[in-house]
Amino acid sequence: MYESLGKWISIIHRYSRNFVDKEFAEFDIKGGYLQFVHALYRHGGLSQDELSEALGMDKTTTARVIKELVELGYVAKKHDCHDKRFCRLSLTAKGKDIVPRLERTLKRWTEVLGTGFTQDERQLAIVMLKKMAENAVAFKQRGFS
Repeated sequence: MYESLGKWISIIHRYSRNFVDKEFAEFDIKGGYLQFVHALYRHGGLSQDELSEALGMDKTTTARVIKELVELGYVAKKHDCHDKRFCRLSLTAKGKDIVPRLERTLKRWTEVLGTGFTQDERQLAIVMLKKMAENAVAFKQRGFS
C-alpha cells in the first residue's frame, strides 16, 4: 500500500508551527517569520532576492514578510554601497535579542523530533530530509514536471 511522505512531513510542519507560535506568543512576531530572522542572523547582509533563494521562498512572500519585520523593528534595510538598487538586510538589536530564544526553541524541537533515535538514526534522518528537500527544489525548477 502506498504511504505518502508528504502526509508525515505536513504533520511535522504543522506541529512545528504550533510549537514555535506557542513559544513566541508573547512577542509581536508571527512564528512563520522567525525563519527569516534566523536566516538573517546566520547570513546577515543578504538582499531580499538572496534571502528568498536561501529559504526557498517566492519573492512576493519575502517582500511582505520583510516589510512587516522592518515595521516591527526586527529588521533593518540599508542600500547596498555598490549598487543602490539593492538593499541589504540585517537584524536590529530587537531582532538579535530574540535569536537566543529562537535557537533554544529550534534545538528543543529537534530534540523532540529525535526522541528515541540513536545518533546514527538522527544523522540518517537529516541526510534523507535534505535529499527530499533537494528533490523538491529540483522538481520545482523543472516546472513541477
